[in-house]
Amino acid sequence: MDRLLRTGGVCALAFLLVLGVVAALPRTVRDSVPAPVIGGAVLVLGALGARRLVRGPR
Repeated sequence: MDRLLRTGGVCALAFLLVLGVVAALPRTVRDSVPAPVIGGAVLVLGALGARRLVRGPR
């Protein structure tokens, strides 16, 4: 259960990180980036975080 909560936290952190980066971009760039690209970036960052939690620290 602890790993599940950590994984959810990592996914939430990745989501907020991507939103912050997108918000910092100029408006013209932000409008040109499709929504699926942003969603894909969130999924990739969440999967990488979950993978690291499952494998544990080196």
